[in-house]
Amino acid sequence: MLSDESPGTRAQWQSCRAKTRCARGARQVTGADIVRISRTLAVEPWHFTQTAPAVAGDPTGIVLDKGRRRVFLKLANAMHGCVFSVRTPSGATCCGLGDVAPASCRIFPAATKDGAPEVHPEPGCDCREWKLEDLDQEALTEALRTWSADRDHWFEVVARWNALATESDEELGIEDFQRYLLEAQYAREAGAGWPEEVTA
Repeated sequence: MLSDESPGTRAQWQSCRAKTRCARGARQVTGADIVRISRTLAVEPWHFTQTAPAVAGDPTGIVLDKGRRRVFLKLANAMHGCVFSVRTPSGATCCGLGDVAPASCRIFPAATKDGAPEVHPEPGCDCREWKLEDLDQEALTEALRTWSADRDHWFEVVARWNALATESDEELGIEDFQRYLLEAQYAREAGAGWPEEVTA
């Protein structure tokens, strides 16, 4: 995503990310991000995600346990930050997912938003002030377009799940939701209907 891919800039970039985004862990993940990581690693998503309480009105708030809980999903955190953050022998930290990382991580420090790309000051970063011109504009625009489509589909997945979970007589947990997510993503890619429409 950098416009300057020289070793020095890349090292500074990875160091900057390690001190900020990677240390806090990725919050803005979509269902497409989770499914892509799951497929690439051949691991069920509940092995690398964790939940946190969702605030009222959060469109990514997932209803569980007959409506008694509402949570959002994010990549799991370890003591050092994101579970996929890798510390090299030199002490630098980089993302172990590479191009499979969530879109919000790949476009950092650009903001995940609609409209013209923006770069916001990042709390805790004192190595340099990253600017929009530091990023490859064409790659950034395409990444934001993909992220926007994935986000909209993610909102729809969660909304449909919440309707199903609210009406269900079963105690549905986060693994049940993630199985639904996997089915919904496969259906999206195949141009098929939603899982509940196919089985109805």
